Amino acid sequence: MVRRNKISKNQDIPEKIPTRPTPKWFYAVAVLIPVIFFILLEIFLRIINYGSKYNVFIPESKAHPDRLVLNPDIAQKYFTNLKHFPIPTSEAFDKIKKPNTFRIFVLGESSVQGFPYVVTASFPDYLKRRLEILYPDKNIEVINCGISAINSFTIRDFTPSIIRQKPDLVLIYTGHNEYYGALGVASSFSGGKFRSLVNFYVELQKFRTVQLIGNFVEKIVTIFRSKTVSNQNHETLMEQVVGRSLIPLNSNLYNLGVKQFEGNMNDILSLFKEKNIPVILGTLTSNLKNLTPFVSVKENKLPSADSIYTEAQNQLKSGNPSEAKKLFIEAKDLDELRFRAPEIFNSIINKLGNKFNYPVVNIDSIFNSNSPQGIVGNNLIIDHLHPNIEGYKLLAKSYFEKMDEMHYLPNNKTKNISENAQDSILNTAVPYTELDSTIGKIEIHILMGSYPFVQMGTSNYTIENFVRKNYVDTLAVQVLQHELPWEKAHAILAGKFYNQKNYQNFKNEMDAILDQHPHYSNGYKYLINNLIEAKLFEDALPYLQKLNSFEPSYFTTKWLGSIALQNGKYQSALNYLQQCVEYDQTDSQVWYNLAGAFYYNNRLNDALNAVEKSLSINPNNSLSYKFYIQLKSNLQSK
Repeated sequence: MVRRNKISKNQDIPEKIPTRPTPKWFYAVAVLIPVIFFILLEIFLRIINYGSKYNVFIPESKAHPDRLVLNPDIAQKYFTNLKHFPIPTSEAFDKIKKPNTFRIFVLGESSVQGFPYVVTASFPDYLKRRLEILYPDKNIEVINCGISAINSFTIRDFTPSIIRQKPDLVLIYTGHNEYYGALGVASSFSGGKFRSLVNFYVELQKFRTVQLIGNFVEKIVTIFRSKTVSNQNHETLMEQVVGRSLIPLNSNLYNLGVKQFEGNMNDILSLFKEKNIPVILGTLTSNLKNLTPFVSVKENKLPSADSIYTEAQNQLKSGNPSEAKKLFIEAKDLDELRFRAPEIFNSIINKLGNKFNYPVVNIDSIFNSNSPQGIVGNNLIIDHLHPNIEGYKLLAKSYFEKMDEMHYLPNNKTKNISENAQDSILNTAVPYTELDSTIGKIEIHILMGSYPFVQMGTSNYTIENFVRKNYVDTLAVQVLQHELPWEKAHAILAGKFYNQKNYQNFKNEMDAILDQHPHYSNGYKYLINNLIEAKLFEDALPYLQKLNSFEPSYFTTKWLGSIALQNGKYQSALNYLQQCVEYDQTDSQVWYNLAGAFYYNNRLNDALNAVEKSLSINPNNSLSYKFYIQLKSNLQSK
């Protein structure tokens, strides 16, 4: 037993040492140190140019800082662990909106971008060409903001930047990627189940420190991930975005996707409404008739998707298309692999249209009404949801007709062209060549031979095993393998056709480039110089007029004046040539042509002065000398 010493009553007890309260500055410093650290880290990362600014729109190039394009790297913000992230189109528009401009932004996913075709076959491009036909005096800008595998999170993030560009109209066609698209609730790039937190995370991506942390975490995760970056090279984008693939109807995950879509779309429309920007929404269409459900599972009290799809086919064969249509829609909703938007999304689109007083184009109804037996299938849809060429034309026309109905078209007087004539021009003047057709054909084969059309990991069609039959096939493969820019491939073909004196195909290839880069002055000069060299002056004329409209120069005014003079349009020739001699490059031939323009406008003294100037530059110009003698004689005889 341990004896304890007792303290006597008289023994002094040591006093308790008083403690001083912790000063407030101590807590302030404890908080400020990490804050200051991250601020300094952020500054350092920006100084060394780490990460990305993630601006939605950036200057087109150093040569054209006055024009903007959708940032080609913007998708990396949402696909942080993807080696080859989707790249948007590169259509440029003026940084400062010009007074005579009608500007439309089109928001959506791959169906807006134009997949599986090149962008010249997309519905925004068809819409732009129709507007240009009707409003030749208006500067029409239709900016395609479609990106494959995105969803409403990305569009919501784009919206403030789009508002700053002062659009006259916004068109929206989105919803099919809501579950598996970037940051969706069932995506391999999921941002979580809470929509507000995902949007907050997206907002934080503008900080380089957040990007650094994200990249570090991603490298750690990659070590343990079964689906490595190297495997991504052999997978389609659809395979890579699928996380939790099966989503039963009315399940928690299904309902989260519905709330995600409705909440983000509500935010988007609120922002546009606040700034009084007109918006047209579109309901969603997909292949109902000719697509067997991807995944059919009998869940609880629900029937399987396959059984309903079979019943729909039977009803169709029995002559009951209206009942069949209802069953096809039900089969689509029961399909647990949700690459097609459920029907409730169309209800949400219509509800939000009513809430914000925004018009809705019933795309699903229009596609059904333009399909045999009133049910859309392979006639307008190439796969499960992407329209074919005719489908994209119909999509563009449907939005245009709603624009007309709502009086959203430009106020300018239109050209009096019938609807049939418009369609005829659009069908014959599409800048879509054999190269583009081949690219689309390969994309379709790859898509249909890959997941979800076959089991994941069992792709039976790749670019590598595409049999190349000609030079166009080779160029198409190089474009799809990112070995050759699309524009460069067209330029190579253009040069080949020109050397073969196949001038029409030469123009077609260059038209494809210029349609996407309407202010690409070097492209215009290359095309015009080659046409002039081939003495195809009339063919060169519209390109000269276009180039002169945005970049007048000695080159454009010289040739516009010369061609006008040759065609007997003397006043027009005089106007152009007078502008031309204001440039430093003026030569003897230009002054000679100007003398001729003065002569035919009955201004003989001015003509004499011009021809004298021509001779002062080149005394050996025999044409100028002969004309000089003629003019002197005419003036002396008067």
